[in-house]
Amino acid sequence: WYQRRVREAVVSTQSTGSSGINAEYGDYFVYLLSLIAMRKSYFDNWDDFYAASEQLYLDEPSAFRYTMKYRHCDGKMVLKVTNNSLVIKYMSDQGQDAKKLEKLNSMLMRHMVTKS
Repeated sequence: WYQRRVREAVVSTQSTGSSGINAEYGDYFVYLLSLIAMRKSYFDNWDDFYAASEQLYLDEPSAFRYTMKYRHCDGKMVLKVTNNSLVIKYMSDQGQDAKKLEKLNSMLMRHMVTKS
C-alpha cells in the first residue's frame, strides 16, 4: 500500500508539478513515504519520525498504536508507532528528548479529539 502511494505521489509530482498530496507536503512527504516503503524501522532524525508518525495516524486512525519504553539501567527511551502492518521506532538516550515526546503526545491527542 505504501509503495503504491509513493509511486502515485511521484507520478503526480512529475506530471503536474505539485498536486494532490504533494501540494501540502512537497518532496519531503515523498521522502518520508519512501522511508516507510523501505520498512526502515529506526529513524535517526526526530523530525522524520514525527512526520511519519503523524502520517501513519492520519492514514489509519483506528489501527494506530503508540508505545513508549524507558530503561532506566540503560538510560534509553524507545518510542514505537504501529498500524499493525508497519512499525517505526525512535530511540534516544538524551534527557532533552522528553520535550519532544510531549510534543508528539500533544500532536496525537490533538488529532484524536478533532473531528475529521
